[in-house]
Amino acid sequence: MRQLFTISAVVMGFLVAGCQTPAQKVERSIDKELLDDPFVLVGTADSKRSQEVAMVEQMAGYRAQYREQLGQLLRFYDTQGNQLKSKWAGQELAHLELGPKRSYVVIAELAGSDLQAGETVADADLLYEEGILLYKQGRGTVGKLLADDQKLYRAIDRFNRIITTYTTSDKIDDAAFQMGEIYSHYLKDYTTALLYYERVWQWDPQSDKPAHFAIARIYDKHLHDRTRAVDYYQMAIDLETDYPANQQYARDRIKQLNEEISDLDSN
Repeated sequence: MRQLFTISAVVMGFLVAGCQTPAQKVERSIDKELLDDPFVLVGTADSKRSQEVAMVEQMAGYRAQYREQLGQLLRFYDTQGNQLKSKWAGQELAHLELGPKRSYVVIAELAGSDLQAGETVADADLLYEEGILLYKQGRGTVGKLLADDQKLYRAIDRFNRIITTYTTSDKIDDAAFQMGEIYSHYLKDYTTALLYYERVWQWDPQSDKPAHFAIARIYDKHLHDRTRAVDYYQMAIDLETDYPANQQYARDRIKQLNEEISDLDSN
């Protein structure tokens, strides 16, 4: 399990910070009862997963090398006083930095559902504070129109480091919630957001974060799954009592959604 978390941290570090490391093996379990030939298929799935992680690491390593070479080229032209080629290298480097950096391997998926948030870890607390600061900076000053994706990805990196390095920290569920917020509200990756939100109560059943309400909103407003939205709104009402405004909203939406479901059933 420790090896798995090290792999995950390396992959995310590659994609956000440009670090490099050799590929290692990642192990994943699969529900054997759902498979006709579990031992063969599980081995195949583990092998494919390990291959995927190795490929992502290799790609990220090449990306990091490309970035480093562009930086060296830029410094060389600056030293030579070649303003034109220095400008070219700078533009290419800026384009690389501003372009999307997909994670491909989601840390919450690799970490699984069995982590348990518990102890106070000073280093994890510090990473969490750094992540929150980057998240606030990345959100911009005029709503989401001026969001800074680079800072948001750096925030994700800090939060994922908590999950992969300090697996028993009481901040792992908080970090998962903040990543759900970033993926949902800013990066519009609702599948990844749902996974991180789900990890919140799996890792800490007593978490005070409104993860059920957040999931309900995604199913309601973005995935248009009325039935699941109603289910999660109800869970938000039952479990997230510290958020009365959310609860009232959930009650109103449950009523509206149930009416829509009834209308569809009657047609």
